[in-house]
Amino acid sequence: MSSRFQRFRQHPAHSFIAVPIRILVGVVFIYASWYKLAEPRDFAISIAMYEMLPIGLINLMAITLPAIELVAGITLIAGLWTKESAFVVNGMLVMFIIAICYVVFVRGEPNFGCGCFSPAAEAAEEEMATGTLIRDIWYLVGCGYVQLFDDGALGIDGLWRWRRTARV
Repeated sequence: MSSRFQRFRQHPAHSFIAVPIRILVGVVFIYASWYKLAEPRDFAISIAMYEMLPIGLINLMAITLPAIELVAGITLIAGLWTKESAFVVNGMLVMFIIAICYVVFVRGEPNFGCGCFSPAAEAAEEEMATGTLIRDIWYLVGCGYVQLFDDGALGIDGLWRWRRTARV
């Protein structure tokens, strides 16, 4: 890496730009996890509607995915393990984008709901899958920025670094 790019990558302005993005995406993921955690059965039905997973994995996904969303959202907002949290969120976003693309482009259902914020299958069918796809791509771009440029300076990561250097 050139020193010029390294200086750009470490510029302190990135923290100020990335923090609102980090908070927005974190809040979205916490909000999305809330209903899924409360109603795992309904969320399992939403997952089954995609027809992408074997039946035996649907319940496991319905239980683990919302918990991962919740933890990733909290750690993003807190600036705790910032790059790692952004990596996990980006992985989930890629998975969501692939699933939505499958439904929209392979199965040809542009009005298929993702079940992102309401696990009830009836409510999910009212969503526009293409709008959800565009939304998730924007979240991926934003969270990709966080992963590349936010070192958590304005969060718990920064506090830990400050405490370590203050002891020396």
